[in-house]
Amino acid sequence: MDKFRVEVIKATPNPQQVMWLAMHQDYAEDLVWEKRDRAPDEAKAGENVIKYLLAGERGHYGPLEHPQITFNVGFFPHSMMQQIRTHRVGVSFDVQCLAGDTEVTFVQASGSLRKIKISELYDLWANGEKAVRERKICGRNNEKPGAYRRDCKKRLQKMPLRVLNEETGEFETSHIKDVICSGTQPVYRLTLEDGKTLDCTTNHKLLTTEGWQRMGEAVGLVSDGEVTKNQKDCWILCNGIAVLDKKISDNKQSRIKAHPVKVAKVEYLGLQTTYDLEVAEPWHNFVANGMVVHNSFRYTGKRILDVVDGKRNVEEVFYLRPVGDYTNRQGKRYSYTEEQRNADLEWCLEACKRYQQRINEGLAEEHARGIIPFDARQHFVMSCNARSLMHLLDLRWKKDAQLEAQKFCELLFQHFQEWTPQLAAWYEETRAKKARLSP
Repeated sequence: MDKFRVEVIKATPNPQQVMWLAMHQDYAEDLVWEKRDRAPDEAKAGENVIKYLLAGERGHYGPLEHPQITFNVGFFPHSMMQQIRTHRVGVSFDVQCLAGDTEVTFVQASGSLRKIKISELYDLWANGEKAVRERKICGRNNEKPGAYRRDCKKRLQKMPLRVLNEETGEFETSHIKDVICSGTQPVYRLTLEDGKTLDCTTNHKLLTTEGWQRMGEAVGLVSDGEVTKNQKDCWILCNGIAVLDKKISDNKQSRIKAHPVKVAKVEYLGLQTTYDLEVAEPWHNFVANGMVVHNSFRYTGKRILDVVDGKRNVEEVFYLRPVGDYTNRQGKRYSYTEEQRNADLEWCLEACKRYQQRINEGLAEEHARGIIPFDARQHFVMSCNARSLMHLLDLRWKKDAQLEAQKFCELLFQHFQEWTPQLAAWYEETRAKKARLSP
């Protein structure tokens, strides 16, 4: 459980003042916007919200629904994530994504580069390309006459995609396997010292001088409402410096090496529709806006294969409880021994090997993953308001809840205390671990 993480991506600033203003608007004749500068400070606003809305079991929760907070949750077992999904808390399971204006670099037969926005690439992938001529009669599958779009996935899959050979540090070409729309997510803009920019989520992996790192970790991102700052210096590998000792490579391109450029600043852009690519073996990266970024973890397949190849520890991919004494739902005690845990780890490793075998036999990834252990570690983004956050804590921060869910709630509550101190103190005193559902 020491790997479990819950971090705040973004939160409404001064949330208790927002609740106070919403509370007053419920009973005011005039706009509370006119009185916003006369609102009490954050602590006093929180005390008033508790006094007039919550104390004495009043249960007036409406004003608590306005402040929003978004968490990044990592390394929890899949079974715990499934439980969280059932409680009507907005959850997104997209681990890493890019904004729609991001340009993906392809290499043309002449050796020149062609850049296509990832949103346009997804539109072509999902809907096909517009035909030059209109259909005059119904098609063979009863398609209506007029303008139409035709499938172009095979053409897109054949287009040479610029990727980085991570062993030589030189750029080569590979091919797209899939283009994915990952939904609406919080997006940040990285600006490099040479002027390059990249709009991505905090979880998207970038190739830095320290290796593959998630954007938020690489720059030491700190978010406080709309204000962000990066606490760490970071150099991202970019495209490209020509290699002088050999002008023409085996694939007829000028040999280009990646070079590092320092991140100058990071800024929050807001919620945007995001996309990602899945790239063919062996290099799972591509060039986006001139920077080397990782491709999608849409499937757990790459992580599974990394375990077999010795690139990842099996416990980075699968979750097993620590050795110790536990109690089941009926109150019966049992022990989970070192011998049992080692046997389970071996079982996970053997499942990875079977997965690799099925992939080599030609099975689709979504087919082969059916044989892997259920509790693969998951990362996800969870958004909620103060009311739904308390509702989730009511449901899962109790003695008979799954142990991992209780740990999740402990980490969640720490951020709740920092975000709304007075409200969190009231919750801890009156409701915490008592399984009293907030309406």
